[in-house]
Amino acid sequence: MGPGISLVVLGAILTFAVRAESSVVDLQVVGLIFMVAGGAVIAHARRGTKREHVVTRVDESMDPNQPTHTVQEHVTDRRVD
Repeated sequence: MGPGISLVVLGAILTFAVRAESSVVDLQVVGLIFMVAGGAVIAHARRGTKREHVVTRVDESMDPNQPTHTVQEHVTDRRVD
């Protein structure tokens, strides 16, 4: 998400703060393109959020003759907007 924020900030600077005139490049349009691209990078980074963790549970029986059971669960959280 860092590159997306950098693009948005750079685009805002070019659009709103720089007042240079150029016959080749319109810096305000370039700034808008950077802001839109940064927003797209941020949206893509947030959509692809995936977390996975393993939960290990040990079930011990009160009876010493019963074996101990160990259960591992793989839990995956995926954020989809």
